[in-house]
Formats: sequence, C-alpha cells, structure tokens
Amino acid sequence: MADIDNPFAAAPGAAARAGQDVRSPDAPPGLDLSELENQLYTYICTALAGAGIEHLTAGLPIAIIVRTYSDWIKAWQKCEDHGRTQTSQKTGWASPTPWAEDEKRLKMELGQWLPKACLTIPSFVRVKKDTGATGAQDDLFDDLVRHGQSSPGSALLN
Repeated sequence: MADIDNPFAAAPGAAARAGQDVRSPDAPPGLDLSELENQLYTYICTALAGAGIEHLTAGLPIAIIVRTYSDWIKAWQKCEDHGRTQTSQKTGWASPTPWAEDEKRLKMELGQWLPKACLTIPSFVRVKKDTGATGAQDDLFDDLVRHGQSSPGSALLN
C-alpha cells in the first residue's frame, strides 16, 4: 500500500526486497490527469517501485501510458456498448466503427509503450537480469581459487 503522505512511495518492504530505495516521480505538470488517471499513475509507480525498478525520470512516459490506457478503456467500452462494426443501410457494406479503430490503434500504442517502461513480464525479466544479481557474470575460476585458499595440509590430501 502506498504511503498516505507520498502516494508515489514504494510499498512497505519493497525497497528492502529490492535492496534499494526507489522513489517515484510526480506526474508531469499541465496534464490535468483525471481521478482515474491519477489512480493509474499511482498504480504504475507503486508497481515499479515495489519491483525495485528505478523510474524517477520516467514521469512523462508513465503519464503517456496512463493517458493512452485511459483512452483505450473509453474506446473499448464504446465498442462494448455500440459494437465494433457498422453496416451501410444502402449497400450492406460492413466497416469498423471509428471507436473500434481507436481501440485497435491505442492497443497497439500500449503494446509499444509498455515494454519501454518495463511494464511487461519479458521487459521486467530482461531489466532484472541486466541489473540484478542474476545479471552478474559467473566466476569461472571460483572453485580453483577456493581450493588454493584451503589449509596447507588439506591441499596435500586432495
């Protein structure tokens, strides 16, 4: 759960699990995010902080994702309410509705933006691999070094 005074703070224990103190940016000024968009922004920042992903400089991309996602929800809802196709009374020709085209376009835009902000499982795994302990190179000679550091008497027995 986010801190009441700072809704962009990491969830309790998240920084400790990640081994770092991850802070979230404020939403960029001038966007006038709606209440839902502010909730989405907080949700994304809390998820990134909880995962230990540094994102302090990602306020603008996160805001773009939030606005795009919000618009996609609106287009999706309109498709659910009014359908995705329209049929010409004169010719019987069926074509996509404008809001169905918006839904498709916005979904594609989200598909491009989400990995860039580490908001998909593959992008998260890639970042954790590149920056986390699992991304460290193996020490190929670790066993040999440990063998050489053993007590002198034990080296003769081996």
